[in-house]
Amino acid sequence: MQRKIYLKKLDVSDALEKYKAELQQRGFFFDESEIIQTRKSARRVLAEAVYAKRNVPAYNSAAMDGIAVRSVDTAGASKVRPKILQKNQFEFINTGNPMKIPFDSVIMIENVHVIDEDHVQIFESIPPFHNVRLIGEDVCEQDMIFTRYHRLRPYDVALLLAAGVFEVKVLKKMKAIVIPTGGEVVQPEDEIDVGAIPETNSVMIKAYLEELDVDVNVNDVVPDSLDLISETILKAVESYDLIFLNAGSSAGSFDYSYHALEQLGKVVVHGLNVRPGKPTILGIIRNKPVICLPGYPGSCYVILENIVKPLINEKYRIITEKNLFLEASSLRRVVSSISEDEFIRVSLAKIKDRYVFVPLKRGAASMDALSKMSGTVVVQKGVELLDEGDKVTVGLNRSLEEIDKNILFVGSHDPLISIIADLLKQKDFSLNMSIVNAGSMGAVAAVAKNCAHIGGIHLFDPVSGEYNVPYLKRYLPQYILMKFVKRNQGLIVQKGNPKKIENLFDLTRKDIRFVNRQRAAGTRILLDYHLSKLGIDPSQINGYEDEEFTHINLALKIKKGMADVGLGIAFAAKIMDLDFIPLIWEDYDLLVLEEFFNDDRFQIIMDLILSKNFCNSDLIYQGYDLSSVGKIIRGENCDQISGNNNQ
Repeated sequence: MQRKIYLKKLDVSDALEKYKAELQQRGFFFDESEIIQTRKSARRVLAEAVYAKRNVPAYNSAAMDGIAVRSVDTAGASKVRPKILQKNQFEFINTGNPMKIPFDSVIMIENVHVIDEDHVQIFESIPPFHNVRLIGEDVCEQDMIFTRYHRLRPYDVALLLAAGVFEVKVLKKMKAIVIPTGGEVVQPEDEIDVGAIPETNSVMIKAYLEELDVDVNVNDVVPDSLDLISETILKAVESYDLIFLNAGSSAGSFDYSYHALEQLGKVVVHGLNVRPGKPTILGIIRNKPVICLPGYPGSCYVILENIVKPLINEKYRIITEKNLFLEASSLRRVVSSISEDEFIRVSLAKIKDRYVFVPLKRGAASMDALSKMSGTVVVQKGVELLDEGDKVTVGLNRSLEEIDKNILFVGSHDPLISIIADLLKQKDFSLNMSIVNAGSMGAVAAVAKNCAHIGGIHLFDPVSGEYNVPYLKRYLPQYILMKFVKRNQGLIVQKGNPKKIENLFDLTRKDIRFVNRQRAAGTRILLDYHLSKLGIDPSQINGYEDEEFTHINLALKIKKGMADVGLGIAFAAKIMDLDFIPLIWEDYDLLVLEEFFNDDRFQIIMDLILSKNFCNSDLIYQGYDLSSVGKIIRGENCDQISGNNNQ
């Protein structure tokens, strides 16, 4: 057999791209999926978006040990004017215990003076749901928990189970076979005679591939015979997705791997410009990768790291991890305990020339923050305050490549943003959108400080009667605003509207309990404007201080009887199967960081928003109007509007 000497070696990156392009053309990277039990889904990659089937937590519960009370009974209590509660006004409660009607708040036991079993003294006035872990606080029923191509970690699996998701569709797990070759190769447990080589590479290859979530079998050693090697490869191709030959890839007189691949399929690459690892063969037989790894363990490992791992990650839609730490600035002020270290879960993104992190939910019970985090900040004991803009070291649990491509959305909540995030994953699995619900004014502040790529805003200006532009003229000398959707804001009420609520005047009725949006939210600003216009004093509204950060959580509170009515969008009412009383159409637009406007990632988002997948008739029936979507308004000349595909 004539020696096959590799004369046209390729750089590793060029070889990998050439190989991937050939495999792509042959359909190797097309998605293959299967449905499995959620309990067995750790490390698997989702093939489609997953939605919650129930709320997490499933009921209101005490967040700490103390006494359950009605918040209204605590009114006026203070350290200088303590208040005594009698037996029917409180109940001792432990952390995690369900809240019983009519109690709606908890006072820490440390802040209670127990007089006897029937009487306690309190020293503070507390609002509704104080120290209460609310139903749906982590995840609301019908929330999108994960987009497609999300790789499930152990705490993700726990969250899915808690949310009532017991089966998931995942990318099919690949099966690989390792075929050791060579007449001189023996098992490591055997006695090693002169000229014999212990076959240990297959153990390393198998363990390495299993860490990448590939099922691996190891074939018996195949002697140096072209016919036997070819026969073994053909048999393997019938049953496995990946085939690895070990040794026999060099230019020795008994190295038959190249000839076998050349006869059975196609040799794409033979020889790499790398040391160690030069004698590598990348082939394809019947549209499946067949890789001949070098025999030396050091060379074999280099190829596993630089060729095999990226190939498998591409198939599984996973970004390869490389870095462990980076310096980043905080988007928000963080107050920490001075007496102990605190591990704060954060979401990271690169904005302009620096990294920014957003602290996620800090509660020990929060599963959602674990699933969303891309890193951890450790606030050391003795440090009480991490101020906005402070730069600290962040430990990563995602790759730097993924963080660099991460798109940070800060602003007012709308379920459409989650849908865009999922479509973005479908378009390019390497892109991710981190969504931080911080209200419209929070969006303006974040973009103004270069701490967000995109902000979602719906700010009504009572003087001009316009949305968004007047506020931006006031706070940003230059800006880029992309018109997004008009959405129907109105009163969300119980199914069938049992309390016959018709308008904002009904909010002052004594039998009505209201739930509000947080301060700085566009919906809150809209409500306050209309209350003022109608001459309604907010103090007349029972529940005006009861705040939620999303339309979905607001609707959930109504659905569960914790409130009778709230101001929100039609889509939230539809998701929760509630009734909706329309009041006003508003403009919900996207404020875009100027540097990000020319970024390729924003162009992908623009294309998605204007696509038929997004601009479909279903949104019209869910309370949206897309007639202006895609128009661009620039801050230097607000009358100059760029057109879009819908004109």
